[in-house]
Amino acid sequence: MGVFVFMRWQGKIAVANKGEDSISFLNPHLKREEYRIYLEAGTGPCALAKIKGSPTLLVVQALDNSLACLDLDSGVVEEVLPVGRCPSFIAVCNNTHAVYVTNADSDSISVIQNGDELNVVSQIPVGSAPQGIDCHPYLPLLAIAHINSQDIWLVETQGYTLVKRIVIEGYPTQVKFSSKGDILYVGCYFHNHRLFNKVLMVDLTEGAVCQEIEVGCIPHKLLESRDGSSLLVTSCEAGRLEVIDLARKSVVHSVDIGEAVCDITLDQGGMYAYVTAPEEGRVCMVDWKASKKLADIRVGKKPGGIVYLGE
Repeated sequence: MGVFVFMRWQGKIAVANKGEDSISFLNPHLKREEYRIYLEAGTGPCALAKIKGSPTLLVVQALDNSLACLDLDSGVVEEVLPVGRCPSFIAVCNNTHAVYVTNADSDSISVIQNGDELNVVSQIPVGSAPQGIDCHPYLPLLAIAHINSQDIWLVETQGYTLVKRIVIEGYPTQVKFSSKGDILYVGCYFHNHRLFNKVLMVDLTEGAVCQEIEVGCIPHKLLESRDGSSLLVTSCEAGRLEVIDLARKSVVHSVDIGEAVCDITLDQGGMYAYVTAPEEGRVCMVDWKASKKLADIRVGKKPGGIVYLGE
């Protein structure tokens, strides 16, 4: 593949193939993989994030305890930054130009400053086994889910001090701020109790859970629709994409994807969802409003993280 191919990343969808150390690039209009970039062997890419206004794709490498910076124009990894042990999830704050990675085995988050170049500036101790992380849409605030200590930390991003700790009666795996910034969605499951997996809605003014919504087993990723009317949930062990109507506060659509599901992204218009199915080596394209599968797109082994690249 030449440089010309790599210049065509705009509007594509990138997928991290953890089982073969590669990144697939999908054309959502043609519903197919267009090309694949291979990383260093044994790195285990598991989560992705795109830096806004930059051709840099950030790749969390779980087996290498690192963050790779892939230049989309050239298709070359320009830098590899060390992070903590067993990095799992990533969040990019477009307001402060900072990047955050949760490190499950070192009970910390890595703080990467995005200036003229990317640099790891700090490792911040947090709760036990941090998983999902998200940046508030306009406040200097992080939310972090801890699966072992069973709590959510709200951390301000100026001095990285703990603002509030919210104890969760379950095992929180994922967090997501609402687009308005008034609600924090929390995906959690109850150990050895497959019937009671939930998405919690936390009122940030009160700092308390205001609603519980039952979903499938292990809600792994939460994503609000572009209009803020719905919350899309990948229920990992249930193998489903579930759609929560936020006004009704209940699941209104459930789409069977396969044996297991992982991550999710929306296309530019927000009409179609793309869900990774790790055990089956594919990405499922779904019309989430119509609750209808449209296509299966073959990718590499054990696809996990997925992101729409935009322009």
